Amino acid sequence: MVARPSREAVARWNTAYAEQTAALFAASRTGDLAAVVRLARGYSALAQAWRILAADLAVPLWARHACSIAAEEFERRAWIEDSRAGSAEQGER
Repeated sequence: MVARPSREAVARWNTAYAEQTAALFAASRTGDLAAVVRLARGYSALAQAWRILAADLAVPLWARHACSIAAEEFERRAWIEDSRAGSAEQGER
């Protein structure tokens, strides 16, 4: 039997990925502060979803490691977009 992550973890990842993708397209179209903040939150939610998958002990170690690396990348992206939002907010003052 092949080990698989829980349905709840996969559903959470799917929801987070859909929101992050929608936020990415919105930010690339408008670039306004609200869109950038939404994108940062989307990246953060996706990182958390990756972390949940990485913590699932039913999944093979190599897959858990890959999920952990993906979480780190999306945390980095969230930080970048948070910084961009902060810079844009400073520019508006």
